[in-house]
Amino acid sequence: MGKLLILSLVLAGCGLAMQDAPQAQQEAFLYKGQPLTDEHRNYWAFRTPVRSAVPTVQQTEWIKNPIDAFILAALEKQGLQPSPAADKNTLMRRVTFDLTGLPPTPREIEAFVNDRAPDAYQKVVKRLLASPRYGERWAQHWLDVARFGETNGYELDAERDQAWRYRDYVIRSLNEDKPYDRFLLEQIAGDELDPSNFDLRVATYFVRAGPQHVVGGNQDEAVNRQEWLTEAMFGIGNAVMGLTVGCARCHDHKFDPISQADYYRMQAFFAATDNHDFKQPAANEQKDYLTAMMAHKAKLKPILDQLKEIERPYEKQIEDGKRAKLEARYAAALNKPKEERSKEEAEDAKLAERMLDVKYEELLAVLPADVKARRAALRKEMHALELQTPAPLATALGVTDAKPAPAMHLLKGGDPHRPAQIVTPRFPAVLLPPDAPALLWFTPVKAPLKSGEFVSTGRRTALARWLTGKDHPLTARVMMNRLWQHHFGRGIVATPNDFGKNGARPSHPELLDWLATEFAEPSNGKPGWSLKQMHELMVLSNTYQQTSDVAHERARPPQDLDNVLLWRMNRKRLEAETTRDAVLSAAGTFTEKLYGPSVRVPLEPEVYDNIFTEGEPDNLWPVTPDVKQHSRRTIYLLYKRNVRLPLLATYDAPDLMSSCGARSVSIHSLQALTLMNSEFMWEQAQALHQRLIRDVKVEPWRVNWLYRLTLGRAATWQERQWTDAFLQEQQRLGRTKAEAWADLCLAMMNLNEFLYLD
Repeated sequence: MGKLLILSLVLAGCGLAMQDAPQAQQEAFLYKGQPLTDEHRNYWAFRTPVRSAVPTVQQTEWIKNPIDAFILAALEKQGLQPSPAADKNTLMRRVTFDLTGLPPTPREIEAFVNDRAPDAYQKVVKRLLASPRYGERWAQHWLDVARFGETNGYELDAERDQAWRYRDYVIRSLNEDKPYDRFLLEQIAGDELDPSNFDLRVATYFVRAGPQHVVGGNQDEAVNRQEWLTEAMFGIGNAVMGLTVGCARCHDHKFDPISQADYYRMQAFFAATDNHDFKQPAANEQKDYLTAMMAHKAKLKPILDQLKEIERPYEKQIEDGKRAKLEARYAAALNKPKEERSKEEAEDAKLAERMLDVKYEELLAVLPADVKARRAALRKEMHALELQTPAPLATALGVTDAKPAPAMHLLKGGDPHRPAQIVTPRFPAVLLPPDAPALLWFTPVKAPLKSGEFVSTGRRTALARWLTGKDHPLTARVMMNRLWQHHFGRGIVATPNDFGKNGARPSHPELLDWLATEFAEPSNGKPGWSLKQMHELMVLSNTYQQTSDVAHERARPPQDLDNVLLWRMNRKRLEAETTRDAVLSAAGTFTEKLYGPSVRVPLEPEVYDNIFTEGEPDNLWPVTPDVKQHSRRTIYLLYKRNVRLPLLATYDAPDLMSSCGARSVSIHSLQALTLMNSEFMWEQAQALHQRLIRDVKVEPWRVNWLYRLTLGRAATWQERQWTDAFLQEQQRLGRTKAEAWADLCLAMMNLNEFLYLD
């Protein structure tokens, strides 16, 4: 009862109170489809993880840490043996890409290969975890599951100015090794923790990070609101809990013991929550910004006035022609004074005004050539000035509880126009221990939390604290599975966003539970929830350091063809962003700047044409003027959901209209064509050739340096012969010497050895 009393007080302090009721009555009420059974509660993912005993194995000399014991025990049970260790070149490339998302430099590889100290590898791992590139690398994985985008998605795909601040928050948090429980708490309820803290406001963008269907014209506010709440639930369900809770929006979940009532009770934690853009500039900053904006508008005004002056006669000509063709009904409504129009006439007048709108295509069709040229010159001048618009005041795109929580209803069929009984915030019964019935029955207190001018229900804080409790069955398991997936190429649970009954079963359940408990409560006495500690544990294991080569004497065993038991390391392809970053690194064009506003790189014409617009498409993608910014790390490029760079799209970068726990790894001809023929790749190939000239003065030695820059190793004798023959053949076919070398550089960045980690 002591634990229950403490938790009761915590929840009450978050704006929630509790009351008791018989357990059977609670569960029948919470799960309408069928009563909760022992089978439901005993499903592996719904039980609180318990630290598994480290198994005893025969080959004790192979064990570096408990991870190896769990893996080896499963191998020995199947009569399998682990593979030999990877060579130092391969291991250095693998761990550097895994922890930082960038290739090791030739000098870093050389230093590691020549370091004979027993702790040489441990020193490398600690250095990589301390690098700011670590935060960038692992932020990309989190942004995938958080469905981060800087636009709304759907047909309009409007931009969300300063959404990049959330990306930077994630990178900084990971670099600081912010405890994962605190990381989640800030993202779900940062505004409730400290409403005056700008960074905590930024963190809550997580709740609204998904797509939002925003359209013009008449809108159904009830539908819009329910879609917003649904997106918020997807973020919590998929990213944090690893469950497909969204399947219970319209009916009880078909596979998991989550009822429709459970779904709406979870949704009730967000009943009062809505988007909120928080500005907190100093008084002098606001004054300076207003002064700068007034000066900027003063520069634009003469150009805008000239455009209006040359366009107006032709617009009037088109408008008069349309007006003459209006049906009498619409013409009459439009000519009638607004205050005298009936409701129907007001609607007709609106339609008539739309009919009279002059579209840019109509205007361009009637403009004389000289006027069209003058107009184009003015618009070009206008766009150049627009790029000099003063930077906006710092704004945190987040959420807040803007009003007292309205009543939350269970919706029949998920339809907001078919409300059923009222529900209150509660956690799904199956995820609570059976001896804690009071937890099911807390209800909102009447008075909201107040702090100065800030008002909040405190509901999201209660939700976040429940999710990050050490007894929660899913949170630690789900995150450890994500780390394992990205290091080993496959999660212990192969469906990282679905730990439910329709998902995959864990390949090593005892290991997953050991990792989850070690994550939350480390056995070494250090503070819990440290992601860097768990990274270090995984990559220092002998399991991680195995070769991926299947050519050794123990080829693929028939009892584990897919390497689920990890008798060798899995070969992994670089992700889309990592591929681009690796190309920039090899070419020597990589810009190391951290943080800041997102960058727009030039788009191919066919991609530009896909940008939706209802206006003139001559400045839909204002390219960042500073060319050096174009070579920044891919995570800093503007992420517009409907516009993806061909290199990223063909290599399976997600559109993030939903949470992406595991990316597809497709293989198709467009990938090779993009890497071989894109303008970006050719520019980088030329830059790589120039780097070879700068770095190595003796031409014959450049081939070896090219191999070190691209593949992390020296060229073999046969490879040097091949490259010499290639250069000669290219020149025989009419390429200049410089072009032949650029062709060679391009070919090297197209090799599987460049694109895959062994």
